[in-house]
Amino acid sequence: MPTFHYTARDRAGQQAGGVITARDLAEAREMLRKKDLFLTHIQEQFDRGQAARKGGLLGRRKVKLRDMVIMSRQLATLVKAGISIVECLQAVACQTQNPLLVKTLNDVRLDVLTGNTLTDSMRKHPQVFSETYISLAQAGEAAGVLDQTLELAADQFDKEAQLRAKVKSAFVYPAIVMVSSVLVVIFMLVFIVPVFAKVYAQFNAQLPAVTLALVSLSYVVVHYWWMVILGTIAAFLGLRRYIQTPIGRKHYDRLKMKIPLLGDLNRKIAVSRFTQTFAGAVKSGVPLLKGLSIAAQTCGNVIIMDALKNVAGFVQEGATLSVPLEQTGEFPPMVTRMIAAGEHSGNLDTMLEEITHFYHRDIEYTVENLTRLMEPAMTIIVGGIVLFILLALYMPIFNLGQVIRKQ
Repeated sequence: MPTFHYTARDRAGQQAGGVITARDLAEAREMLRKKDLFLTHIQEQFDRGQAARKGGLLGRRKVKLRDMVIMSRQLATLVKAGISIVECLQAVACQTQNPLLVKTLNDVRLDVLTGNTLTDSMRKHPQVFSETYISLAQAGEAAGVLDQTLELAADQFDKEAQLRAKVKSAFVYPAIVMVSSVLVVIFMLVFIVPVFAKVYAQFNAQLPAVTLALVSLSYVVVHYWWMVILGTIAAFLGLRRYIQTPIGRKHYDRLKMKIPLLGDLNRKIAVSRFTQTFAGAVKSGVPLLKGLSIAAQTCGNVIIMDALKNVAGFVQEGATLSVPLEQTGEFPPMVTRMIAAGEHSGNLDTMLEEITHFYHRDIEYTVENLTRLMEPAMTIIVGGIVLFILLALYMPIFNLGQVIRKQ
């Protein structure tokens, strides 16, 4: 039976603590309640083996966007029904399947029981609750419309999940084709090229430069495969580490927006994330500068993020939002003009939602067009690679007749 370590206060306000054994957390709370103890903290105790398994499980798992959408909608519905936030958190935790989210909701509930606000309790779990989510919840608490802001947060997560699904779908086919082509090339280098190399060696024929390079590459792959693997891993890790540096991340994000075909899509995704988050922040009453800062963090591109930080500096000095946005050169004219119209009409949140809706449709069309373009493009690339290898292998055969006559 599980053991729980708790701290509580009695009716006189004196702090008490100890260990209690119960079937689950709910039974432990009920047992303490019968003793007239008011919980401030309770946590299940594990032995070392259990703790390692528990920690490993929670450490490996993450909270998916779909789980956050369902949790937020359930919480918004319960709050709207007039149920206390403590009971809402407990009810949602009982209906949630993700272990990390269950643990987080229970921890938030215990913090709220001790007198903390919901947003202060959420802020202790940044691995689950993003700054956007916390800001929306904070605005809802302050204005007394927590159910509306939670529903808005659920919509934000839902749109982000749809956006990710659309982008992933565009790269499924190219990824499969690239992996298949790499496997085909490795197969030819390991099993086919060495056979031709032995034939050429028997005739002592002078090989063309292309064939010689292919045979040399095959020799390296067959005899020094471990070096190839280590070199590939080292190059991957080195590139990944460079991208994680501030300068490397800037170069990487700038390159993503300049790649033919994909660059325009990456820019649209970054702008869409910015307008989507910014619209939610403005609509829920988050101050303009704070909403701008939150939206900058969620766009997923350092170049756009730096541009928005510069814009925030101008806005803080009294400038309008649309003018410095246009001066950055990172945002399409349509975005800046619609934001300017929203500022003049006082409907900035509506205009931002319209921009987001437009970009979501535009991204969908772009993904469909890219998918149609990539299918023949990948076929041509793979066919070109195989054709190059075959030509490199058969070019010396055309000269074997002359070599045999000389012998």
